[in-house]
Amino acid sequence: MLDLMRLFSQVVEEQSFTVVARKLGISQPAVSNQIRAFEEKLGVKLLYRKGKGFALTSEGETVYRHTLQMLDEWSELMREIGGSERVMNGKVHIGASHIPGEYLLPAYLASFRNLYPEIKFKLSIGDSLEMAEKVLTHEVDFAVVGAVFDTEKLTSDFWLKDELACVFSSDHVLSLSQSIELNQLKDYPMIIRESGSGHRRAFEEALMRSGSDLNDFNIVLEVGSTEAVKNAVRSGIGYSFLSKHALESGEKQGLVWMNVQNFNLERGFYLLTRRTKHLTVIAEECYRYLTSQKSEVGG
Repeated sequence: MLDLMRLFSQVVEEQSFTVVARKLGISQPAVSNQIRAFEEKLGVKLLYRKGKGFALTSEGETVYRHTLQMLDEWSELMREIGGSERVMNGKVHIGASHIPGEYLLPAYLASFRNLYPEIKFKLSIGDSLEMAEKVLTHEVDFAVVGAVFDTEKLTSDFWLKDELACVFSSDHVLSLSQSIELNQLKDYPMIIRESGSGHRRAFEEALMRSGSDLNDFNIVLEVGSTEAVKNAVRSGIGYSFLSKHALESGEKQGLVWMNVQNFNLERGFYLLTRRTKHLTVIAEECYRYLTSQKSEVGG
């Protein structure tokens, strides 16, 4: 019955038998048959056709509400008994944008795995928007991203603070400056991250607060990852703005970073889940562990 309840909640959330079937790796008729079996067990009709889609009957709305409550209670029960090795094993699939995925999460996951050695991980890395979509489509259990996604179906929980700094190659004409202002940068070639990244969004918002926008700058290259930005800056194509988490050994690698006067480039990293998240026991425990590590201090 619990499996039928999970399936029913997924169908309601996705508003599509086909989408749910694809995610579960089964046929669409199989999903329809299981929903029909759920209706037969309860003795009520849960869904009715509405245009090209479907809607909940009044009984379906009641069942859906109680289904969510019962799934939450089941998750709580499993968390309370989750200390046993019998339960705490399996795989957690986490989505992450580039900075948390490449520079932060590996250390945190290693610490978590010291607590639960039987747990394995899959880490998918992409831009923040891509990871938000993966959370929505249940392709990952949850995600860690550099942008807020508070929508009808998604919720974001602050995790860690990040700060972006201006980065030059060590032989750039501005690399020896004692201080720089935003206006000084406008004529020099600039490298930026792609649209959809939390990094790009944070940079554009900071420019807006300062009364500028990207059109004021000489953008010569747009790239899809932090490492690509670093390598492009190092090669002398132009300067950029990067997370300080990615620049701990920047000067040794031919990079020099500095803050820009009166230009605040702080942002946050966020734990991203579905509002009606029904995480597995181990995914929930991992999420809770990361939440416990949240900090206001950038690194």
